[in-house]
Amino acid sequence: MGEKSGSRSLRWMSALLLAAAATPTLLTWQHQAKEQALPATPPAVASDWVDTNALEVQMRPGTTNDDLADLSKKLHLSLHWNSEVSQQETDVADADLPAGMDRDTELAALRADSRVEAADVVHFFHTPQDEMVASHPISTDVKPAEDTGRWKPNDPRYNEQWNFRMVKAEEAWESTKGEGAIVAVIDTGVAYKDTKKGRRARDFADTQFVEGYDFVNKDAFPNDDQGHGTHVAGTIAESTDNNEGVAGLAYKCKIMPLKVLSATGSGSSRDIAEAVRWAADHGANVINMSLGGPFPDDLMRSACAYAKKKGVAIICAAGNSGREGVGYPAGYKDCIAVSAVGPDGKLSFYSTWGKEVAIAAPGGDKQKGGDAGGILQNTMMPDGNGTMEDDYFAFQGTSMATPHVAAVAALIVSQGVKDPDEIKNILQKSAQRVEGPKNQYGAGILNAAAAAQMAGHVSGDATARFWLVVALFAGCYLVGKARQKSGTRNAYPFWGTAALALGLLLPDWLTHLFGNASPWNLAAHSILIPGALLLLGAEKTEKRLLGWMAFGMSLTLGWEFLHGTTPLGAEVGLWQLLPWVAVNGLIGLGMLFAGLSATRD
Repeated sequence: MGEKSGSRSLRWMSALLLAAAATPTLLTWQHQAKEQALPATPPAVASDWVDTNALEVQMRPGTTNDDLADLSKKLHLSLHWNSEVSQQETDVADADLPAGMDRDTELAALRADSRVEAADVVHFFHTPQDEMVASHPISTDVKPAEDTGRWKPNDPRYNEQWNFRMVKAEEAWESTKGEGAIVAVIDTGVAYKDTKKGRRARDFADTQFVEGYDFVNKDAFPNDDQGHGTHVAGTIAESTDNNEGVAGLAYKCKIMPLKVLSATGSGSSRDIAEAVRWAADHGANVINMSLGGPFPDDLMRSACAYAKKKGVAIICAAGNSGREGVGYPAGYKDCIAVSAVGPDGKLSFYSTWGKEVAIAAPGGDKQKGGDAGGILQNTMMPDGNGTMEDDYFAFQGTSMATPHVAAVAALIVSQGVKDPDEIKNILQKSAQRVEGPKNQYGAGILNAAAAAQMAGHVSGDATARFWLVVALFAGCYLVGKARQKSGTRNAYPFWGTAALALGLLLPDWLTHLFGNASPWNLAAHSILIPGALLLLGAEKTEKRLLGWMAFGMSLTLGWEFLHGTTPLGAEVGLWQLLPWVAVNGLIGLGMLFAGLSATRD
């Protein structure tokens, strides 16, 4: 009776400890459920933002011309592909709504068809308002930057880039410069090369580009005819250390220019959604969207979900309304919304804010610093005489803050971390904490140096744990051989080593399988899995193996805790994290001792 009572007490104690270990996982599930349940509340309808007589349709992969014709006949619409690449790649179609036909009825019929993934009216998106530029190239009469002893590029106007000093670019460049990453700039295009449509901007000679597309004019030459997209691309990867102009933050990454906005800075949701899918299918690691609108759009939401699922981090401007209410696409859960700060590190007067803001970055504030308070990059601006002026201009806006974050995401990718949730986690965990509301600054101000260093730990630690496992099996083999020669029974301690190896590697596997923010990833770190198996009634040998597995998971959690790369949210402080790590570590150690003791009985 006493033995049964003791066993029952042990199980109750184990259940309570497991509950404590699993609490962060349960809270994450609850948070995600609440987040998904929150409805979007758009502002009043405005003709500047919605074309109620035009429909857009995201067809499912494999849709043929015959399918589109059949659907058109069935619904009495004239559906056609949005661009030359639509049928072969992106499956985006559109149609004008005939006079007298009810819009909501047609949308419901489209959404009910098995060949349709999403359908909506066409929405318009723009470069955020009031992103003023200097009336002329800004003054070069600035004080030299403080000598930090670190390498600086030789670009003559680099000292004017106060924004790079704010995010600690020079420290970041000691780790990486963005090699191997591809950033899609979905904007007004980029002045990326000399073509029949435009010229390459002067400080982009050494910038690397990959194939892009012009979804406005439906051709393969996404040149910039407005200036906004080139300025954005310059912050990310303007040619650097070339004795010309200014620098780019991740200047060794590659830019994928995708034009979705016209010379007026406006574009349609169907073009933007198509560009997002095109970027994901053509190898982009990061998407920068310095554009926005007040209304959610089904095709864009679907496209962002598609891109993130394919491993693309999507960075978006929160907006320039100067008030609360993050627009779209920044408001989608699959995107990273960015607010803007000025040279003083305070929220810029124009920056939109809201609960969706993930992080803040320098976007400029000319109210506090004049032209020198803007973000200086090379671009080509229409001069009013039908030509494009190629020079250096100071812009301000959340459009300028967003490419700073996209560039640091590229630095993270270049360190080997490519999962979008993990990229977001690193961006937020490494951010410089500020005094101010979370809905204005998110996790804080972007810190390129800390992000690059943390990304190196995440990638390096996973590699180190893999080679540790290889070493464990090699040691196991050598020990087994020695025991075999001495005539010892059970010569190969294989299964215990395999269980320890599983505990060391399981968190990494689940991270790659489910994503860094998944509750399953937290479950792996909380040793919930071996604990639950133990409570189900493991035998002696099974207890020993579960003990080694739990011990391996505890070692992984402790390892990550020391490097600040645990899977908990960016806002979790050390005082909150330490008890959770300690509880999990004690449980893992206790399960190991219990398992070893059980096999000796």
